[in-house]
Amino acid sequence: MRASLVLLTFLLTVAALHSEANKEPAQDQVTPCCFSFSLRRIPFRFVKGYYWTTTQCPTPGVVFLTKHGKEICTNPSDDWVQQYIEQLDLQ
Repeated sequence: MRASLVLLTFLLTVAALHSEANKEPAQDQVTPCCFSFSLRRIPFRFVKGYYWTTTQCPTPGVVFLTKHGKEICTNPSDDWVQQYIEQLDLQ
């Protein structure tokens, strides 16, 4: 009986500590990498923002955020992508 009480206390303690650890937000936010790029130019009126992929990605990319909540990978060396970046930085 005493051994089962000790075991139950131990399991409850482990469960409590485990649930508290899961409540903490993640320190590292992972940004996706682009493995292919959109072949079509996105109309600028649909774009609300952008971000660069991290240097940990094998290929650099620019991800445009649309007003509809989509994220579209684009090639940063495309002229239209550079123009969109310049326009968004001015806003």
